[in-house]
Amino acid sequence: MPKQKEQFEEMRQQTIARLKKSGLELFARKGLAATNIKEIAAHTGISLGLMYHYYSSKEELYLQLANEAMDKSQALFDHLQSQEISAGEKITQFLAAFMYGVQKDAGIYYFILISQLFETGNKTEDRQLMKRKLQSIANLAVIVEEGQQSGECVKGNPFELAAAFVAATQGLAGFKLMFKDKFQMPEAAVLTRILLVG
Repeated sequence: MPKQKEQFEEMRQQTIARLKKSGLELFARKGLAATNIKEIAAHTGISLGLMYHYYSSKEELYLQLANEAMDKSQALFDHLQSQEISAGEKITQFLAAFMYGVQKDAGIYYFILISQLFETGNKTEDRQLMKRKLQSIANLAVIVEEGQQSGECVKGNPFELAAAFVAATQGLAGFKLMFKDKFQMPEAAVLTRILLVG
């Protein structure tokens, strides 16, 4: 690829990365309905025309970001399931990834995006995204069921337990975003008690 094309492609990728960062922050802080495309462009420091060159609507950007969040969730589950470790250790690693993620702006914004119910008007895409969100809970429920069989996890419906755990982590992410350094995240043991015995 000629040097000029390489430079253009690098600039294009940098602009997309900045747009995604702006979209993540604004959607997480304000929601989809309260965020407009002009605001995303201004936050990124580009013209509205250039914004439209990359994304036809704020909904298109949101769907890309929300699906990236779900890709990250699925990749974490796949990584945990590929390891020969106990269910308890998988849950501990899942929680460690969450705790690490909420300390970074992009990480916490992704957590907030996953927890929000935003409808874009594209019924097919919205339904698919909802299925992916449910699948992330079902993935954790698989680990909980493994833990119940080994005696590491508390008794109960695995999906309900996983949903309670995920809801707790997402709620904490919301508090962290809202209150920033004034909010002290609880010790990991507080959360693991939802799922793990003892």
